[in-house]
Amino acid sequence: MTWLYIALAIHVLCCILVLWGLIFKILKVHRYMFFVALLLPFWGVLIVIILHFQIFIKGDGKKEIGIEKMKLESEIYRSIAVEDQKSSFTAIPIEEALIVNTAKERREIIMDVLNDNPKEYIEFLQKAGNNDDTEVVHYAVTAMVEISKENDYMLQQLERRHSADPEDYDVLTEYCDFLWHCLEQNLMQGQLEIMNRNLFADLAKKKLAIKDSITDHVRLTVNYFKLGNYTEAGASIERLEELFPNSEKLILLKLQYYASLGRGESIKELIDEVESKHIYLSAAAKEAIAFWRE
Repeated sequence: MTWLYIALAIHVLCCILVLWGLIFKILKVHRYMFFVALLLPFWGVLIVIILHFQIFIKGDGKKEIGIEKMKLESEIYRSIAVEDQKSSFTAIPIEEALIVNTAKERREIIMDVLNDNPKEYIEFLQKAGNNDDTEVVHYAVTAMVEISKENDYMLQQLERRHSADPEDYDVLTEYCDFLWHCLEQNLMQGQLEIMNRNLFADLAKKKLAIKDSITDHVRLTVNYFKLGNYTEAGASIERLEELFPNSEKLILLKLQYYASLGRGESIKELIDEVESKHIYLSAAAKEAIAFWRE
């Protein structure tokens, strides 16, 4: 039994050293890797050390392939900009970066994500979690688990603050915004997602009872779509129409609502109404209208 205590003591000491290295930026890995070292005795510390030297050597003038930015190019596709030796940036779709690239490049990309800000690349991590490369999958799943843990902790803190003072509008707003942010990440599944979507609906309605906001109305409607509750979605759209009758967001929500219910005539009538009123629309909204007109 003594050897077990000795091994545990060594593991704790190694974790302390890793944490110390991360705090003082001696180890050139992201702080999330501390949890890998903590939760995987011996191997976790070894992984952190290997990654440290890999990043250190790569930063010493060798070939460098990494994610520099990720931004929304359209409503459907996202691209990753990867540094290239001959050109400053090359846009690569996520699927291509994970499927076409070599194993070495895939692993360098996932490590760049982990060392940057994983929360900004949730979609990439979700796709990486389904990759054929087991190492890429391991890193992606580990990062998503840690993000989920952080989200759960923050939600618990916000729930306590809201319960302590239910009338505090600022806390209610912060709670609603963060819960919506968590739902948008699509990390919740099954009953957990349904529970939190119902919670969001309650919080949003409470917030709207205090102050109307087009953002909250839109989020509430989209949330009902996700729950498959078209009765409440329709009621939410009606309220939104009373407050913001010519809003582009309202038009897009009504298109989605009618399409979900298979109401083709209603879609045609809505398009005719929008065109007769000469409502200003963004390029994305015009594209949606053109799609349904055809």
